[in-house]
Amino acid sequence: MDPRVDVGPALNHLESPNCLDCTLAHLQTVEMKYLEGSRPELLFIKLILAHSPSLEKLTIMPSQKTDAQKRFDIAKDVMWFPRASPKAKIIYLDPEP
Repeated sequence: MDPRVDVGPALNHLESPNCLDCTLAHLQTVEMKYLEGSRPELLFIKLILAHSPSLEKLTIMPSQKTDAQKRFDIAKDVMWFPRASPKAKIIYLDPEP
C-alpha cells in the first residue's frame, strides 16, 4: 500500500458500529484484485461477507507484490470470516503476472 495514502478515514468508517448496520441484500458476485492484505481491505471483505445474504461468489486475487506468506495469511483470515449467505463461495486466485 502506498504510504502516502491516508487510510485512516476509511478504516475508522469500516470499524464503526454504524458501518455494519447495512445489508447488501442483492449483491451476488464480488471480484477484488490487487489485494495487499491491509486492515481496511480485510475489514471491507468481512463486511461484504457478513452483510450479503444473496452472495454467491467472492473472487480474490492478491497483488503480485504480496509475498507468499502474506497471501497465505490473507486466505486464512478470509476463510474464517462469518458469512450471511450459506451459498457464498470464496475463490482465491494466484496473482496475475
